[in-house]
Amino acid sequence: MSDLVIIGGGPAGYVAAIRASQYDKKVMLIEEKEVGGVCLNSGCIPTKTLLHLAKMINESKELSNYGIEFLLKGIDIKKVKNFKEKVILRLRKGIEFLLNKYNVQLIKDRAIFENEKEVKLLNSNNKIKGERFIIAIGSKPLYLENIPKDKEVIWTSDEALSFEKIPEKLLIIGAGVIGLELGTIYSSFGSQVIFVEICKQILPGIDWEVANYLKNLLEKRGMVFYLNSYLKEIDLNRRIAKIEKEGKGEIAIDFDNLLLAVGRRPRSDELNLNKLKVDKYGYIETNDKMETNLSGIYAIGDVRKPPLLAHKAMYEGKKVVEIIFDNEKEKKVFIPNCIYTEPEIATIGLTEEEARNKGYDIIVSKIPLAVIGRSLTIGKSEGFSKIIFDKRERKILGIHLIMPNASEIIGEGSIFLNLDLELEKIKAVIHPHPTLSEIIEETFLSVIKKAIHFYG
Repeated sequence: MSDLVIIGGGPAGYVAAIRASQYDKKVMLIEEKEVGGVCLNSGCIPTKTLLHLAKMINESKELSNYGIEFLLKGIDIKKVKNFKEKVILRLRKGIEFLLNKYNVQLIKDRAIFENEKEVKLLNSNNKIKGERFIIAIGSKPLYLENIPKDKEVIWTSDEALSFEKIPEKLLIIGAGVIGLELGTIYSSFGSQVIFVEICKQILPGIDWEVANYLKNLLEKRGMVFYLNSYLKEIDLNRRIAKIEKEGKGEIAIDFDNLLLAVGRRPRSDELNLNKLKVDKYGYIETNDKMETNLSGIYAIGDVRKPPLLAHKAMYEGKKVVEIIFDNEKEKKVFIPNCIYTEPEIATIGLTEEEARNKGYDIIVSKIPLAVIGRSLTIGKSEGFSKIIFDKRERKILGIHLIMPNASEIIGEGSIFLNLDLELEKIKAVIHPHPTLSEIIEETFLSVIKKAIHFYG
């Protein structure tokens, strides 16, 4: 019998398996498809691979601004797909190698619970008992009920990332992270991209100033946004969508393909575990030990609670094992959020609106990227850094970046917030020059009116 049976081999599950093996435990990992889960096989990794190619396309078009003429002859979709698949395969084999080295027993099958101490493998019909179980089966794309199911025309992120064709006109329902990243890819590859978003801003939940800044940049590049709007119906034969826009009534939009990017939902309904407590959205409820209402059964990753982020899932994969075998409790952590548009967005902590609503007495410090020398040397000075500062406690409440390589810089902010550092300690950090990371230092110093390269 295994000490630990983990259902789901995505970022949460495989990390938990490796961590448990480091405790010298007997571990079984059950994955019905491929290790790495959605993130590696049909999410984060293929998306970021295609976004990198999209960035190179955009930069090649900008070279003439600097006296370099470059001819883009065309796009070979087959080669693009091959590159994407090679990246996925290499990383997948890396995970399989690690699982093997750590003596994790990997089972390729789908598991459902027979009872609270046993799961059944649907393909082999075998039954597996375990001392403890971790549920890490992730999430899947939401599908709107009024949308016909035709994968040739109506895409989820899965079809969009298969990258079979580049539609002339792509209509995206949802201007959140998934929609904007995929829209950035297809726009760069030549599609006309139109967004329909039910909320009043793109990227709901992101600092409004950051979101609006990005929207203005994307509109300059030809993307179209219908905010405060929702999809009413689709004429699949004529490929026309009717949307309702607040204050303007019904609008008809023609398209070649329609991408549904309205979020994801947990797969908790696939476990055959009726006694398991879930909230109204289907997320599994847990205590401060990540344990469900059923003793010895734990839940981590997307199936547990938002945010649905791979690095949050990986953190929980490590933490739940430490909780189980070291008898720890879960602690509050600050989780960075990265959006790989162009420019990138990276945030951690409270937005300005959230901080004010919670009653904090705050200072908002904002520095334009253009004052940082490195941004001019690379010809990318659009963006800014914004910090929300608690006057009374003299601590950072939130950091918000929109700039190139924001995702590489926000890790510094994660250190500041998760170690609960006061401004006086943060001031001691020396940033190399010239680098984009200097914007963090300037923004912090601006809080106390001591920024060097910015006056205001």
